[in-house]
Amino acid sequence: MRDFKIYWNYKKNVPVIADKDSDNMKIKRDELKYLTSDIRPVFIQEKHLIKELFGLEDSVYYSSVWCSKQGKYIVDGKMLKNSAIQSAKGIKNIGEFREKIFSLVKIKEMEEEEKRILDSFVTENRDHLFYLLESRDQDEDGHYIGAYPFINQVIEKYPKRVPMVSFSGGKDSTAVSYLVRKALNNPSVLHIFGDTTLELPATYDYIDEFKKNNPMTPFFDEKNEENNFFEMCKEIGPPSRVMAWCCSIFKTGPMGTTLASFEEEFLTFYGVRRKESQNRSKYPKILESTKIDKQLSVSPVIDWLDLDIWLYIISQNLKFNFSYEQGFSRVGCWVCPHRGYWSDFVTEIYNDSIVINWKNSLYEFAKQIKKLDYKEYIDEEKWKLRRGGAGLNKVKKYEVQKKECVNEKNSYTFKLHRKLGKEFLELLKPFGKINYREKNTRCEANILSKNNEILFTVTYEAASNEVRATLVDLKDRYLYGKIMRQINKYNTCIYCQACNSTCSFGALSVNNSQYKIDENICTNCLKCVMHFESGCLIVSVLKIKKQEV
Repeated sequence: MRDFKIYWNYKKNVPVIADKDSDNMKIKRDELKYLTSDIRPVFIQEKHLIKELFGLEDSVYYSSVWCSKQGKYIVDGKMLKNSAIQSAKGIKNIGEFREKIFSLVKIKEMEEEEKRILDSFVTENRDHLFYLLESRDQDEDGHYIGAYPFINQVIEKYPKRVPMVSFSGGKDSTAVSYLVRKALNNPSVLHIFGDTTLELPATYDYIDEFKKNNPMTPFFDEKNEENNFFEMCKEIGPPSRVMAWCCSIFKTGPMGTTLASFEEEFLTFYGVRRKESQNRSKYPKILESTKIDKQLSVSPVIDWLDLDIWLYIISQNLKFNFSYEQGFSRVGCWVCPHRGYWSDFVTEIYNDSIVINWKNSLYEFAKQIKKLDYKEYIDEEKWKLRRGGAGLNKVKKYEVQKKECVNEKNSYTFKLHRKLGKEFLELLKPFGKINYREKNTRCEANILSKNNEILFTVTYEAASNEVRATLVDLKDRYLYGKIMRQINKYNTCIYCQACNSTCSFGALSVNNSQYKIDENICTNCLKCVMHFESGCLIVSVLKIKKQEV
C-alpha cells in the first residue's frame, strides 16, 4: 500500500489524498500543499458547535471545514490555533452552552453549500477512490489492494465459509457493509450487531434506520440480557484502561454464543484499520486467531485512512450514524474508559441525562472504595487507571485458600467461599469423562482421560466449601494449575457470560444463572480453561496488583 498523505487544494478548497506517485501530485503539484496525515469532514451540526466554542463568524457554516486526527480544526485550508479541548474545559456553564448548541436552525443554503463542498472533494479524489476500490496491485501477502477484487479473492479462497459483516453502526462498518454487498452483488449477506447496551442513542437510531432501508439484509442483534452493566460496576468496579472487562461480557460473549450455535464457519468482514491505533498497526488483513472462534476475520479497509472511509461513504451517498455530524470522531460505548476528553464532552452536550447518571454512579463507587477526595478521583479520571478490586466487598470472596496435603502425595485441599454442589462437576467436564458417585453426603469424582485412565480425583462433602483434588496422572505438569483455574471460576462465577465466547464448538453455555457444558459436544481441548488469566475474567478484574491506583 502506497504512503498516502493529505494535501490541501487551495483552488478547489478541499483536501486531496495523494502520494508522490499520484496523478494529482504530478499534474497539480503547484496547487497542493501538505496538510496532515489524516482528517475527517466536519458537518453543519459540528460547525455550529465550534462556532460557539471558538466564537467564529457565521461564515463558518459555508466554509470547507475538516478536523485532524489530533483534534485541530481546519477552515478553508487554515488550521485554527486554539485547542478545542482546552476551550471545552474552559466552559463554566455547560447548561447554557448546551442551549446554544441546540439553537441551530439549518437553512437550505447551508445544506446546498455543504453538498457542493463534499461533491468537489469526491471529484478531486476520483482517481484515489478508484485505486482503493479496483486496484489489482498486490501487497506482500499476495492480497489485492482494491477492496472489491480483494473481497472476491477471499470468497474464492474460502468457499465453504459463510460471509458475514460485523456491524457496529460506526462509519467503518457502514463502509464495509456496502463494500461487501456490492462486491458480491448480494444484498442478503448476514449482518451481526453486538449490542453492548451502552451504545450512543444515535447509534440505536441508525441501526433501526439501516434495517428499515435494507430489508433484504438478514440482521442479528446480540446482547447480554441477563446482566446489567451498572449493577456489575457496583459489584466489581467500573472497567478501566487496565482491565476493560465490559467487552468480554457485553459484546464478545453474547456474539460468541450465537456463532457457536451455527454449524457453519464464518468469513467475517469487519472495519478494523491499522491507522486507528498503535495496537492495531500490526493487524493482518486476514486474521485467523480472533476473540471469537468459528470465524475468520477479514478487513478490506485495513490500510484505509479515516478520510478514505469518508470518501467512499460520501461518493456512494450512504446514510451514516448522526453522531459523526454532532462531532464524534468515533462511535461506540459511551462509558468506555479509552474514550478521550472530546468524546466525553460531546456526549455530555447531546446526552446529558445518561452522563449525569453515570457520573453519579462513579461518585458512589469512589465513596464505596473509600477514596477521600472522591470527586477529584472521578473528575480527573483517575478511575480509568485503577487496577484490581481494592475496597470492594467482592474481593474477599474470590480468594481460594489452598494447601498441599501432608499425608497424601499429590493431593491439595481448597477452601472456597461458595458451597459445593453439582454445578461444580460441570467445570470438570473439559478435562474428560467424569465417573461420579455419592455415599451419604460424601461425593467423589474420578476424571478420566480419553483412554479411560484416571487423571485426577476430587472428593468433598455435599454443601461444604472444601474440596480435595488428588493428581493421579503426573505427565501433565500443568494439570494442577488447570484444576486451580476451574476452582477459581466456580468460586467466583457471577454468570457474566464472558465464557460463552471461549468454546469453538458451542459446548459451553452460561445463561439463566447456570453454567453448563455439554459433554457430548466438548472435545476436551481446554480452551475454556486457559482463556482467562486465573481461569476467570472476574478473578482477573478483582485481583489486586502490587501498585494500586
